[in-house]
This record gives sequence, C-alpha cells and structure tokens, in this order.
Amino acid sequence: MSTMHQGRQDGTDRRRERVIKALKATARDGSPISVSGIARQAGVDRTFLYRHRDLLALVHAAELEPAAQDPAGAAPVSRASLQADLANAQARNTRLVARIQQLEKRLSEVLGEQVWRESGVGAPPTSRNSSGRSLDWNSRPLT
Repeated sequence: MSTMHQGRQDGTDRRRERVIKALKATARDGSPISVSGIARQAGVDRTFLYRHRDLLALVHAAELEPAAQDPAGAAPVSRASLQADLANAQARNTRLVARIQQLEKRLSEVLGEQVWRESGVGAPPTSRNSSGRSLDWNSRPLT
C-alpha cells in the first residue's frame, strides 16, 4: 500500500472515530440525534456519513432509540412517541374545532329564534290549508 493511500485510510479512520464519539456523547447527553448534528459535532461533512453506510445506520438507529432517562424521573421519550402525540393532538384539535362550529351554529339558531319571538317583528307565521298551499296574503292568488 502506498504512503498516500495509507494517509487517506488513516484520515478516514480518525473521522470514523470522531463520528462514533459524537454519537455516543449525543446519546449520553440526551440531545436530539440527526445526521446533520452528528456530522457537525464530529467535524465531518454529511456526505462522509452517507458514503459510510454502517455509520449512517448507527445514526438512524440512535435516532429511533428512546432518549436517556430524565434525572427528574420522567419516562424516556422517543421521537416516534412525540410524533404520535403530535398527530393525536392535531386530530383532537380538528374534532374540537368541528364541535365548536356545530355549537356556534346551534346557539345562533336558538338566539335568533328567541330574539324574533321577543321582538314581535318579522313575517307572520304562515298557515297551510288542507292541500298544503300557503294561506298568507303574499301567496294568495288574485280572484
């Protein structure tokens, strides 16, 4: 192996070690893990991780693992559980918005009816004859 090739290999090995150290440190701290964050912390380009599939697989596996235990005693939280909580909250929000609109419409109808009755203003109630035709003055045919 040439000296130049050996130098490149040594550089790659050092970068690989930095990536693994950064991954362990981030997991230990409980910080969010991402390809960009690990690459930045290790001082390598993201393409380095994409060229080394084994390192990329380690980063993706660490992303899915639950975060370190919170010192306050709370349960560990994973990215997937947070995404599920977000989706559930958005679905609940959608249901509540629909329910609020339904209740506002009903309240408007009830208040409108109440105001109409109390004011005495408005069209007189129409009567219907046995044929179902309206008997109010506006709809009566002229004879």
